[in-house]
Amino acid sequence: GYSFKFPGASTEEELWDILINKKSSIDELPKDRFNWPDWIDTKNKHKGIDRGGYVADIDKFDAAFFRITPAEAELIDPQQRMMLELCWETIEKANYKASDIKGSHTGVFIGASGSDYELLLREHAGKDALTGTGTALALLPNRVSYFFDFDGPSMQIDTACSSSLVAINEAIKAMKQGECATAMVGAVNLICHPARNLSYYQAQMLSKDGLCQTFDEKANGYVRGEGAAMLWLKPLKQAVADGDHVKGIIRGTAINHGGQAGGLTVPNPKKQRQLIESAYSNAGVDIHQVSYLEAHGTGTSLGDPIEIDGLKNAFNALANKELVSDSCGIGSVKTNLGHLEAAAGMAGVVKL
Repeated sequence: GYSFKFPGASTEEELWDILINKKSSIDELPKDRFNWPDWIDTKNKHKGIDRGGYVADIDKFDAAFFRITPAEAELIDPQQRMMLELCWETIEKANYKASDIKGSHTGVFIGASGSDYELLLREHAGKDALTGTGTALALLPNRVSYFFDFDGPSMQIDTACSSSLVAINEAIKAMKQGECATAMVGAVNLICHPARNLSYYQAQMLSKDGLCQTFDEKANGYVRGEGAAMLWLKPLKQAVADGDHVKGIIRGTAINHGGQAGGLTVPNPKKQRQLIESAYSNAGVDIHQVSYLEAHGTGTSLGDPIEIDGLKNAFNALANKELVSDSCGIGSVKTNLGHLEAAAGMAGVVKL
């Protein structure tokens, strides 16, 4: 099972409508979200800085349902609140009750990178004792494990934009090693403060026109996005034995680092090629049978060509005969939702 809350979509039907009709949920910053510094001119000089994929109602939360007092709920990062909501929804969508898996050997692995809400609380809430647990990234998985009474590993993973996919990799590894029987794997990224937008804009990372144009000659930077998702993973044999409706099968995963490349934030095509080769080899998948590939595809003039180069070289290396032209589609959900940063990989998995 899985659940998600993306810009413009919180159901499968809504997301499918966005994808099939080639829609974009990228829009201006919601008016009630935060205020820009006085020197920022979003209409002219700093055009594009406020564009992004935004989720509605991130301030809404049924505190009593999750046995949390209203006073504490206000000091809890909405990222934590959203993980609780999505875990509950995932269990229901899988046709279980939360009481069915209470106390189970379930692990929780959450990909996330930073808390904008912590910056807000520093500015407005003073030094309340509850802000410590309210904004601690370690509480993203641990609050879920606590509420649902899970006793498997509970860890937050931050590897920047790959966080959610690394979380999936770690969850699978933990199940194979017997550290947990099943795993809730989530990811979240919410934009609650202007600090990162300002930093990324000054670093010239953001699209100047606020459009994500992946694999296009007009690509000129990425567009920030927010959202969250939760997957419930089980070993396939167990899922079949339990009579579960299997949404998809993860055949294999792989992980590496780019090492030294053109810069700290520049991808390495040779290492990306090695990673793709490892993933397909581990999965035992014939590269000739691959019909679609969901790419990272940030919409930057630097990163997109490097990714394509790595993929082409990997596919050619894996093929024992010539690949058929036009046999494999490629895309990136970032053109629809924006770049969900720590939750970006999870958005791609849900799209698939």
